[in-house]
This record gives sequence, C-alpha cells and structure tokens, in this order.
Amino acid sequence: MTSRSLPDPAEATAPTALGAFLRGVERRGLVFAWLLSGSREAGAEALAWALDRFRSEAGRTPFGDWSRRFWSLLLAAPGLRTPPAEPAWDPGFEWLSQIGHGPRAALLLRLVAGLAESDAASVLGIARPTYRLGLQRALPHGADGSADVEAWQALGRAAQERVRKLPAPAVARSTDADLRRSDHAAPGRRSPARGVRVALWLVALLTLLALVATFKPWSRLPAGLAEAPDAILSEALPEAEPPAGRYAESDALELHPDLALLLDAGNADAAAADPAFHAWLRVEGEAGMEGEAGAGAKGNAGETAATGGPLPDPAAAVAAADAAAVAAAARADAAAAQPPAQRLAALDPVARRQLAQRRDAWDALPHAERGERRERWQAWRELPAGERAALRASALRFAALAPDEQAALRARFDALDASLRHGWLLGPDLGADYPRLHPLVAQVPPDARAALIEALRGLDAQAREDLAVLAARTPPQARAGLRVELLATPPAQRGRWLRTRVSPP
Repeated sequence: MTSRSLPDPAEATAPTALGAFLRGVERRGLVFAWLLSGSREAGAEALAWALDRFRSEAGRTPFGDWSRRFWSLLLAAPGLRTPPAEPAWDPGFEWLSQIGHGPRAALLLRLVAGLAESDAASVLGIARPTYRLGLQRALPHGADGSADVEAWQALGRAAQERVRKLPAPAVARSTDADLRRSDHAAPGRRSPARGVRVALWLVALLTLLALVATFKPWSRLPAGLAEAPDAILSEALPEAEPPAGRYAESDALELHPDLALLLDAGNADAAAADPAFHAWLRVEGEAGMEGEAGAGAKGNAGETAATGGPLPDPAAAVAAADAAAVAAAARADAAAAQPPAQRLAALDPVARRQLAQRRDAWDALPHAERGERRERWQAWRELPAGERAALRASALRFAALAPDEQAALRARFDALDASLRHGWLLGPDLGADYPRLHPLVAQVPPDARAALIEALRGLDAQAREDLAVLAARTPPQARAGLRVELLATPPAQRGRWLRTRVSPP
C-alpha cells in the first residue's frame, strides 16, 4: 500500500481565496476598462487578459499585494495601452472624453477601483504628489477654473451605479469553473471540507476535556491560609535593586525636541517673538508711528521753550538704544547659528537652571499655543538678515510709543483676516505681496514650499507684480504647473520670463 501525503493547507485554500478575490474585482475591473478605453469590446478583452495573467501570478504574490498587482496588470493590458479607433462614452461619462489617458486612469482608480491615494500612485508607478496633480487635472471644473463639485459627485454616482447593475461577466463565471476543475483534477488531495470537519471535532473534544479538568482538585490550598487574618496570606517583597542608570538633567535638556527654540528664547527680542506683527508694522504702521514721533518732537520743543531749560536729545538716546539693540541682536544671531548641543554645553549652571525653567513652562503650554509659537520661531529663523534688522528697528520705535498708541496699532493688526496675519510671517517684503500671491503660495506641498519662498525672495518688485497677475489669470488646476515652470527657470531669467508671459511681445 502506498502512503499518501497530506496536502498543504495553503494550497487547499488558495483557489477559494483567489476565486473570492476575482469575484470582488471583476465588475469594477470591467467598468474601469470600459471607461478608460471608451470601448466595451476593448475593455472586455483587457479584463480577460489581466485575469488570465493574475491567476498565474497569484500564487507567487503576497495576498496583501493582490489588489495593487491586479490593477497594475489591467492597466498594462494591450487593449488599454492602444486606444480604440473610435472611442465613445455613454451619457453621464462625457467628461472622460475631454481628458487624457493618464488623468483618466488616475480618476478611475479612485472612482471605480476605490484605491487609496498611496495604492493608486503605486499602481501608476508615480509619486503621491504627482498623482495628486494628475487627479486634480482630471476633476471636472467650471468655466472659471474652479472645481465643479456637483459634476464630480454625479460622475462618481454614475460609475458606482454602472458597477452595481453590471451582470456577472462570462470571464468571471469561467474563473469559478476553472478553479473547481483544477481542484477536482489534482490527484491525491483530500477534500478541504473533510479536513475542516475533522479539525472542528478535535477542537470540540479538547474543549470538553478542558472543561472536565476544571472540576478536578489538582492542587491544595496553601498551608496556614485558614489561620491567616481574614484568610489572606501576605509576604514582604525583597528590597528593590537600585536602577542601572537614570536620565541626567543635561541629557533631558539635550534630547528635548524644541531645544533650539528654548535656547533662542533666552536671547529673543520683541521682533523675534512676533515677526508677523512687526513685519506688518514695518510696512503698514510706519506712517502712523512717524506722525506720532513728529508730534512728540514738537511737544518736546514746546516744553523746552516754556521751561527755558534744555532737554536731553531724544535722537541721541534712541541712537544709543539702537546701538545696544544691534549688538544684542548680533550676539543672538551668532548664537543661533551654532548647533544646539554646543550652545547647551557652553551654558553656566545659572543659565542651565533658567533653561530648565523655560523648558518646564514650555511643556506646560497647550499644544495649540506651542504650535503657534513654534511656527513664529521658524518663520523668524527663515527671514534674511536684512529683514530681521528692519523688524528689530520697527520694534524699537514701537516700544517708544505711548501705551494707548501701541494698543491702537495692535488692534489694527488683530482686526486683519487670519490668512493675512499669517502671510506677514513671510516678512515685510513678501508679506506686503501675500494677498496677491496667496493663490500661488497656498496649499503648496511642504517639500516644495522652501524652494518657492526662496524664489519669491529673489524677485524684484516688478517681477512679483507680474507673477501676481499671472497667478490671477491661471486656473486653480494649472497653478501647480506654473510653480514648476517658475522654479525651472534660472533665477537670472525669471524676471524677463514673467514679463514675457504677462505682456507677450
């Protein structure tokens, strides 16, 4: 008698899992192929091609990658790579005929395939920012360039309705038949259903034995339990061993995520604490401050004439204060340029205690307030040295005003829209142009924002004016392309390039 080996459980369940997966994607795959190619025949052929190859690769592909692999194969089908001679789309899907093959695939991977952004980008073989750009270009939009939300929702509903009403394709029915035939044709295999029944009987028997074992007295109660107070035995634990090591205070400070901010806070001036307000003050509030300063000078002259005695020269006092502030600012900027660990090591014990106190006060702040202060600190560090000096000068003039005059200027700034106040974090130069450049600067990916801000700082006033006009003319879905073109142009040629785009010769 020949012995017969038991089948591999993974092999026994693979056809069942494969059949369930294909039944779940067949309708969506067929609708996806139809809408992508604009032809029912080409879509059916592409689906059959993808299913045939997926069945041969499923055993070598991890189950978690099945979805991405199937949609990648479907996109690679010859019928979808070569568009039909006369594509046509049913009513409700006319928008698909107005966009290219790539944006159409990006759109259908969300509407029909239901893939997440990361999976859809992986299927297309592109980065997520590129996929977001393609999806943005594929969305329906109105005549003014804004996204047409109703058309987008109608297109999604039509696609889902098409998937629900689609009958089971013949390709999928043949898939189940092939799987059943391959399962019965394999010699020497035991029926998976029989193995499952045997396993269930074994589990039930073991459960019954475990239940019976709970009624058998396997052990006795501890000796002396009856005589113990309240029938509770107690035993003192041994002395705890000392810890192998502890965090030193210097290590806790050095590993703090906001160490650089806390070190700068010890030398920060008013301009660094609130760069947005002082940038606005430099551009919008200087006229009012100069008027108040002129009135104060006239008042001082009148007082001198009335009393007959000379008053101290206010210009000399301001110059002395400015010189001291400039020296302190130079020291603060030089310290901020050093690595935080080096700055921490150079502190004396008194300065370390003060830093620890600032750390404790910082950690006690609400999360939202820490985020706002961290954003202001980062914006201050990114300002050019010349703009930081200008903001410090404005802060000195602001500090010389009377309290009611300071309150009036603060009230004017606080009355601005939140987005405008946030725009002044870019400094006095870009902050003044932020309302017009907002369509181009807003919603920029973090990895591209630094390069864009640097490019804007390098433009002169006329070039920024031309860029603002060009941003207003550009539809929202095309502004990402405008940013790419701007950054791709050499810095020395950007002004001329913008002038040519705004006023062609």
